[in-house]
Amino acid sequence: MISLKKNKIFVLSGENTYTIKTQNYKVVSSRSKKGKFSIKETDKEEFIVNYKETQFVGEIIELKQNKCSVSINGNTYNFTIDTESSFQRKEKLSKNNLQKNNSQIIAPMPGKISEILISEGSVVEKGSPLLLLEAMKMQNQVLSAQSGIVKKLLIHEGDNVMANQLLMEIE
Repeated sequence: MISLKKNKIFVLSGENTYTIKTQNYKVVSSRSKKGKFSIKETDKEEFIVNYKETQFVGEIIELKQNKCSVSINGNTYNFTIDTESSFQRKEKLSKNNLQKNNSQIIAPMPGKISEILISEGSVVEKGSPLLLLEAMKMQNQVLSAQSGIVKKLLIHEGDNVMANQLLMEIE
């Protein structure tokens, strides 16, 4: 049997953001603004984090899809695990939604509207999902940049949209 070494880069994002490189599902290196760390599993379903010459013992509390909660030295940390390309796409979507005129929601990239999650007159909170935009066979949530009421929907499910196309207005 041939053993393939698979290298993959992931981004852990929560209060802070860390980029880690894995090989065969084990962390081999990390990059962050605050320094390097390493993670090693133990036989007791725990892990040891080495950070700035200090060891911390932790355990995974919950792991659902790409959302993770861990306990390290009695403190709980929540973060999201994304591939590097997925994280960059989410960052781009987030930045594109924070426009000068927050009342206008525009398409962050070209794609197809696969599902509209709200209707005209709906009350939305800042950060709530408005619609799903399919681009390159990936479903991307478009989030509200402000709280308010959906004033006007300018698209329908199944529509193809261009980057920067106006999708809806929120007042």
